[in-house]
Amino acid sequence: MRKIMAVLAAMCLSSLMAVAQDSNFHIYLCIGQSNMEGNAAIEPIDRKDVPSRFKVMATVDFASPPRVKGEWSTAVPPLVRQSTGLTPLDYFGRTMVANLSDDIKIGVIPVAIGGCAIRHLDKDFDASTLAGEADWFQAYMREYDNAPYQRLIECAKKASTQGVIKGILLHQGESDNGNKEWPVMVKKIYEDILSDLNLEASDVPLLAGEVVTSAQGGYCGGMNAIINTLPQVIPSARVVSAANLAQKGDGLHFTPHAYRVLGCRYATVMLESYGISDPKVDYSEEIPFVPTPNPTEGDFVFDFKYFNPSIWETGTYDSVESVFTAGRYGFGGWEYDTPIDLSGYKYLVAELSQEESNGVEFRVFDQASYWETPYSAKFNGGKLIVAELDGMMKNLSTGIVPLNTGTVYRVGFWAYGFKPIHIKQVFATNIDPFAAVIGVSADSTDGAESVVYDILGRKVADSISASSLVPGIYVSAGKKIRVSR
Repeated sequence: MRKIMAVLAAMCLSSLMAVAQDSNFHIYLCIGQSNMEGNAAIEPIDRKDVPSRFKVMATVDFASPPRVKGEWSTAVPPLVRQSTGLTPLDYFGRTMVANLSDDIKIGVIPVAIGGCAIRHLDKDFDASTLAGEADWFQAYMREYDNAPYQRLIECAKKASTQGVIKGILLHQGESDNGNKEWPVMVKKIYEDILSDLNLEASDVPLLAGEVVTSAQGGYCGGMNAIINTLPQVIPSARVVSAANLAQKGDGLHFTPHAYRVLGCRYATVMLESYGISDPKVDYSEEIPFVPTPNPTEGDFVFDFKYFNPSIWETGTYDSVESVFTAGRYGFGGWEYDTPIDLSGYKYLVAELSQEESNGVEFRVFDQASYWETPYSAKFNGGKLIVAELDGMMKNLSTGIVPLNTGTVYRVGFWAYGFKPIHIKQVFATNIDPFAAVIGVSADSTDGAESVVYDILGRKVADSISASSLVPGIYVSAGKKIRVSR
């Protein structure tokens, strides 16, 4: 009788689990190092309109935003830990739900540690070897009890009772640059995950992303040749390209826009397994539109008569030509004994009159000491930076934190030095420089022979006059236009 009761109890439990598991909840396990963890500032746009069908399971406890390990939340960034930044997962999930039916939810389970090598993600990693690692890295590993693989499996097992694991996303390789054994080491991790979760490779592909390419100044770009051999070792693996994706200036990490594009590319590759070959994506290449902003009444304009070229190292400033030449690794700009308050503005605009070639960065300090970490944005050879003040972040050794725009002590330009920097203007404003739209009719001949792009940067017509564009917003001749009937 007891045996019969035990069998019936087991059958009931199995039945309840089957009911609890939602076949329309598609779950992705996500592992890697800092580019999977997220190393770019989270901007206001990244927290807007996150679809409720896109979920993240916390793999560590969060204080802010409040999250509990093993529990699902709407995937508003940060996704990995409370101090991490924007990650490819943010726009992977959004792109997936945008291309799948409304009854399908997407969930991600991220375990990623900045600076980790592939061995740190292995099932058999020996935690005793952490003794010689940097303190900050040991702190990251402690978040996962020094066993990131086991944490991933723990959370994945719980998730598998609620949905269906459909794939594994990997972004790692910088710490294994040149390691020809890397594909074999990845294969072991992949097969261990499949075995421990009773999954089949044919049902659960592995998507591995390239690191910042050499063409974009990536220090580890040569690793991509090794990453691209992964499908030869793991037949169910696919490689996600990082071609044309900019890095933020450290040679390792992508810009916020590049993270968005990379996330869309992960989704595009994954959606192929759903039979979707031409998905809708919100971010592809850079939009070929550069605004020409000008300050208006009520804006805070930084006056060049107060420009100090020698805040750090001795520089010069030609007030007639508005040309700043920094000393070696120098900084010049505006400095305040009593901090100014920019929190009442939405955007901070820094514009050069000529493209720079000296590693120029635009920096904003919210601390009196020059040696405190500022907000920093690279021009990367361009002329314009438009920063959302509410989205300004500082990349501290302990994580990414917001800049206090209510106490600004210093605003200006850092450079390698000894080359002229042609500064046009710096001002704070509440008007979005990218929002200027020129209205034209569908049969307009204004800029008629210029190529037309959609707002995602995709070519849609050779010219306005030779097309039958549907009403909407487009980019042509370097201007954003609205086509109407």
